[in-house]
Amino acid sequence: MKGTLRNAGIIGGIVLLAFIVGLIIAGIFNVLLAVLYVFLIFLAALSIISTAFLIYAVFTLIQESAGQTASTIGSTARLTSEFALGPSVRAVAALVAVQQMFRVFMGKGRTRSRAEERRRQQWEAMHAGAGGGE
Repeated sequence: MKGTLRNAGIIGGIVLLAFIVGLIIAGIFNVLLAVLYVFLIFLAALSIISTAFLIYAVFTLIQESAGQTASTIGSTARLTSEFALGPSVRAVAALVAVQQMFRVFMGKGRTRSRAEERRRQQWEAMHAGAGGGE
C-alpha cells in the first residue's frame, strides 16, 4: 500500500511539473489562450466520459439489485406457501371433511338442493289445494 501511494505521488508530481513547464512555454510563445481552450476541451471530454462510466455503474448495480430482489421475493413466497399457506389449507380441508362426516352420521344426511326443495313445496301446495277442494 505504501509503495502504491509513493508511486502515485511521484506520477502526480511529474504531471504537475510537466503542466507548469507547458504553461511557461505557452506563455513565452503567446499561445496561452489556445492552450487554455485545449485544456478546457480535454477536461470536458474527461467529465463526459466519467459521467458515462458512472451511469453504466449505476445501471449495473440496479440490475444486480433487481435480480437479488426477485430471488428474495421468490424464496419468501415459496417459504410462505410451504409453511403457512399449505398447512392452513390442509387444516381447513380436514375441518370441512369432519363437518360433513358429522352431518352424515348425525342424521341430517344429504342436504337437498334448492330445486328439490322448491319441487317439494310445489307438490305439497298441489296436494293441499286438491284436498281442500273436495
